[in-house]
Amino acid sequence: MVRVIVPASLRSLCGGSPELDLPATTVDELLRAVDARCPGFYRRVVQDGRLRPELAFALDGEIVPLALHDTIVAAAEITIVPALGGG
Repeated sequence: MVRVIVPASLRSLCGGSPELDLPATTVDELLRAVDARCPGFYRRVVQDGRLRPELAFALDGEIVPLALHDTIVAAAEITIVPALGGG
């Protein structure tokens, strides 16, 4: 199972859940599994076949560039980090 940490801005899609544990072997599989539980989630994090650029993704606590086809191992933790506004 892969743990997904859901940012506050997307929790309303997931019934308020701050995290989900789901089976997946790629980033795309994981996000589609989240969408199966939280309808509308996938289109909020994926645009034109790519992860939205205004979101960062941390793998096991480290921000890394990820693509939908990237593999992930069981017991990984993916944290979705929305961009911070301001100036």
